[in-house]
Amino acid sequence: MTPLLTWIFSIIAAIMLFLHGLSSFSEEISRIGGERLRVRLHKLTHTDLYGALTGAVSTALVQSSSAVTSMAVGLAHNRALTDRAAFAIMIGANVGTTLTAWLVAMKIVGLGAVFVTLGGLWSLAGPRPWRPHGEALFYFGLVFLALDLISQALAPIAHSPILTEWHELLESPLVALLFAALLTALVQSSSVVTGLAVLSVQQSVIAPEVAIWLIAGANIGTTSTALLAGTALDITSRKLALLNTCFNVLGVLLFATLIQPIIGMILTLNIVADQKIALVHTVFNLVTAIVALIILPHIWPVLTRWLNRKS
Repeated sequence: MTPLLTWIFSIIAAIMLFLHGLSSFSEEISRIGGERLRVRLHKLTHTDLYGALTGAVSTALVQSSSAVTSMAVGLAHNRALTDRAAFAIMIGANVGTTLTAWLVAMKIVGLGAVFVTLGGLWSLAGPRPWRPHGEALFYFGLVFLALDLISQALAPIAHSPILTEWHELLESPLVALLFAALLTALVQSSSVVTGLAVLSVQQSVIAPEVAIWLIAGANIGTTSTALLAGTALDITSRKLALLNTCFNVLGVLLFATLIQPIIGMILTLNIVADQKIALVHTVFNLVTAIVALIILPHIWPVLTRWLNRKS
């Protein structure tokens, strides 16, 4: 193969490792938690704030807001959660997913090989009842090992002439937003796009001003998973998934207007560029969640009537 084809397949292979590692890690955590996880979710969501915190912590643990929002829709369909509790979990899920950006920005990805080794040995030679925990650790490490591989693959293109044309295309906030939303919907993971955005800033492939719009677009694209999950369930579940999409779109509108002065200040801070992106991602999702939690009690009666309408 030519060097170009080798490079292309190297990046695609690393992204595939990331996707499969993330999916398998989420499945292992869900399997370990099992029914206890569902029961605890029900107990921990008796207020909007606790519901949002539960969504944030759950997403930080499984590293997938798509998995958590889909689970919330499914639990609401089975009446294991109320519609309001499920929506509160969705609000918090976006906050939990910001952990990925910080792990990448703080160069935690270098520990991927360590987690893969320890998890692999644990799952093969550890006490049999505890081996599933070793598998979860293995896949957790695989996620960050894959990000490390992506970082290495991106390094050579930082000084490529082709990069200038590609960068100019994404300089439009709307184009960057739509590109990230579509890419997230295709790969079914906002963590992939967020991780790529932070890594691209680390390698000087894109500017921080472009990366922040990629992160905003990922928040919209990630709602596609819950929408897909809702199609197989009842009309209320479909409406709940649509409500999650509306919430994320509202967040992006806030991002593009009221939050911009704060983002502008963050981008001028004297810290490393990739940490600026992680901080913008966190502030963006925190502000959106706080606004949603403040207005939720006032608009929920209207939303309840809409959710309960069988049409």
